Amino acid sequence: MLTLTDFRKALRAKRHAGVILYEGPSAIDGAPIVVIATRVDTASNNAKTGAMVQTFIIRADVHPFRALKSGQDESICGDCPQRPFKGGKCYVDVAKSVAIVYGAYERGRYARPGIDYDPTILPDLFAGMAFRLGTYGDPAAAPFQIWRAATLKAGKITGYSHQWRNPAFQAFALLCMASCETESDQLLASACGWRTFRAKKAKEARTTTEIGCPAAKENGARTNCAACGLCAGNSSKSPKDIVINLHGFRVGKAA
Repeated sequence: MLTLTDFRKALRAKRHAGVILYEGPSAIDGAPIVVIATRVDTASNNAKTGAMVQTFIIRADVHPFRALKSGQDESICGDCPQRPFKGGKCYVDVAKSVAIVYGAYERGRYARPGIDYDPTILPDLFAGMAFRLGTYGDPAAAPFQIWRAATLKAGKITGYSHQWRNPAFQAFALLCMASCETESDQLLASACGWRTFRAKKAKEARTTTEIGCPAAKENGARTNCAACGLCAGNSSKSPKDIVINLHGFRVGKAA
């Protein structure tokens, strides 16, 4: 296995397209999943997020688009009401970025823990970097310890989970915001000890504990996620909850 320095060089030289953080059963339903980190030490073309390590939680045995259509994405999305299988309007274009990640996984393009690298280097590998838990998929589908190790020395983190109703996933309140669709959900999640992130229709009002996402267009896009760090669950110094207007490639349908 490579040392941390040599492993960083291998990633920069694109000998590996990214890093597998976890392969094993889903904490949601026990089906096989994989967690893959991409854009390690690389720039991003996403103006809102900025340069962040992106992580994809996907079924290890089913193409993500097929999982989306069949409902097998429950293993990585849980009871998220935005799953298309349930009539929701997820903002992630699975047929593009997620399918590309899965294709690279099938071709063996990602570094494997315990084979290509020593998992104990994860805190140092991502030290100082902005890190996004769950670019696709719910972080709670994978063990909390995996995420804690990866983000222990990270510069900024963002994370969101729809599993806030389940006490078994309470530990994730440290790193993730509770994803909420309604004001009543926002109030309930807050009462359960979570900070919240709510996507609302443009004309809907904020609650008294919410502030607008400073990276959102409607708030002047004053910063980006990599620099902000407000959506870091209870590890953030801010007590405020975050709200944003509906966005993403399905926003027309959702609105």
